[in-house]
Amino acid sequence: MWFILALLSALVFGFSSFFMKVNSFWQLPLTPFLTGLYASGSFGFLGYAFMEGSLHLNLAVLFGGVMVGAGSTFGNLLYMKALNVGPASLSSPLVNTNILLIVLLGLFVYGEQIGAVQYAGIGLIMAAIAVLPLDPKEDFSIKSGIWYGFILTATLFMFFRNGGLKITEEAGLENTPVLFTGYLFGMLYSLYGWRREKKQKVRAAAHIHTKKGFRWGLVTGIFSFGGMQLYAAALREGPASIVSPLFAAHSLLVAVLSMLYLQERITRYQAIILAVVLIGIVFLRL
Repeated sequence: MWFILALLSALVFGFSSFFMKVNSFWQLPLTPFLTGLYASGSFGFLGYAFMEGSLHLNLAVLFGGVMVGAGSTFGNLLYMKALNVGPASLSSPLVNTNILLIVLLGLFVYGEQIGAVQYAGIGLIMAAIAVLPLDPKEDFSIKSGIWYGFILTATLFMFFRNGGLKITEEAGLENTPVLFTGYLFGMLYSLYGWRREKKQKVRAAAHIHTKKGFRWGLVTGIFSFGGMQLYAAALREGPASIVSPLFAAHSLLVAVLSMLYLQERITRYQAIILAVVLIGIVFLRL
């Protein structure tokens, strides 16, 4: 069952990641978008926690939530900053290496046992995700040395988001209140950034784009909530060394949706990479 939950988490969270890409494509302001995303996500986790009776907040849950929330919030912000000073198709695969850290966490810290075929599947998926965004036509020159700092810290923060749930799960904490706390942290921090930006921008046009970004963030947050809740459920029953690569395969859906709705052309190279991802998923199931 955990394998199905992991695949569903990739599918649902893939829509959230695609909607974030659409927000960037529309050039809508980021902080209102993130405020909306974390707001609807927070309410989703709050409602689910009430439904399952797991809304027990203590210092351990709050600490875990801040770790996951800071990982998500600062990971997204630093990644967007990296895109401003470096190539997108190089930034994305490097930040995705946080999945390797989670695999190593599961294998060497928590002693998860997997077979040779599963190792091969993990390798195929991680290699494919790493090279999928690469565009041979893009200029890979780094505009500023600060790009390296953005990429390193974004990768670490993304590990705190995805790997943090494995850590809190192994610590015996309920992940729904952890995620609620994390998304609440993201909402408050994004709201702070939004209010600070509003003092600097008072144009009517900017106000219209801000409202649209916030509303689009609310929609995105629903899928983010669903994807992360499914990911947490899969981690509860399955090994992180397999669940995390499956979750990371949401970039497969982002690539397909971008081709269908953003008119991005898929190359033969990218089609082969997508096929490799699917083969890796099959290997993980064997």
